[in-house]
Amino acid sequence: MKNIRSVLIVHPYGIGDLLFVTPVLRALRLLPTVGTVDLLLGSRTREVVEHNPHVDEIFVLDKDKLRRQTRFENFRELLDLGLKLRARRYDLLLDFSLRPENAFWAFFFLGIPKRAGFAYKRRGIFHNIRYPLPEGYSRQHAADFYAGLAELAGIPVRDRFLEYYFPPREKREIEIKIKDRLAGIGKNFITVSPGGGDSWGREAVFKRWPVKYFAELIGRLQTKLGFKGVCIIGARSEVELCQELKDSLRIPSFMLAGETSLAETAAILEMSSLFIGNDGGLVHLARALEVPLAAFYGPVPPEIYGPYPGSENAIALFKRDLACRPCYHKFRFKNDCSTIACLKTLAPEEAFKQMEPLLQTMSRG
Repeated sequence: MKNIRSVLIVHPYGIGDLLFVTPVLRALRLLPTVGTVDLLLGSRTREVVEHNPHVDEIFVLDKDKLRRQTRFENFRELLDLGLKLRARRYDLLLDFSLRPENAFWAFFFLGIPKRAGFAYKRRGIFHNIRYPLPEGYSRQHAADFYAGLAELAGIPVRDRFLEYYFPPREKREIEIKIKDRLAGIGKNFITVSPGGGDSWGREAVFKRWPVKYFAELIGRLQTKLGFKGVCIIGARSEVELCQELKDSLRIPSFMLAGETSLAETAAILEMSSLFIGNDGGLVHLARALEVPLAAFYGPVPPEIYGPYPGSENAIALFKRDLACRPCYHKFRFKNDCSTIACLKTLAPEEAFKQMEPLLQTMSRG
């Protein structure tokens, strides 16, 4: 669009989903007329794009903080945010939130003339550029839906790969720090995340492959690849789970769950020979860093939320020929499932077999 000079992108979701936006950020910077690209994010993902050169300003809407404050405090804080955004005089809103209120405020308060968003369950009523989503995300990757919305708004998104940028002046210091902490396992190690992140909250159990299976698979991989140790990472809420995995291993391991920043986690991944984890933000961070990876998928279809873009170096592991999977549809899944068969019946030997093409690729490298 020739008349687009200033863009506001709204994205309140997790690490992986925000990484799916990075092809759009890069595409915006290729447009000669665009001078400003700002983001309005939730409170937990700023680190993902804080050093992205395609971003100008990042604004944060901390809903957890709003729930703790009084109504007057919230009014004052939201008014201050709204005034800052209105002063930026945006030409285009790219709303990836799947909610109607952002476009409402963009129209009536911020005065943004073009408002692009997804038309899902009548939630696009205040958008004037609507991408139909009658079935939610289906038949193509979520990152392609994001790119499709941008293209509908007139922004070509050709090179569709994910990006993460380290703090430019701190990367070397971060690498030295991580190497010191992992000195006991040397350079040849794999990184494992047996959790999956905080995005599913109490329902995270529905996306976790059993810890005892991770331990058995790691043993098989150690025999095959000959790595010297394991680094176990995860969110602060997953410390107990990660410790359980560490206690189950018979090879040297370091447990750093809840102890690293996103940049430090990215450095660990970049140093790793291989990353293994459950469906979650760290899978997509590893993919953005082009680290060989294998990720477990249960209720969620990997063709929509799997490693992106597709590669023989990044594979999704899932139970095949199981009639009930995937059950995630229209942004919901069967959280009354008592068996979680999609993950609990995926045996370590079956997962190892599914990993064979990846292992062959790694051996050739």
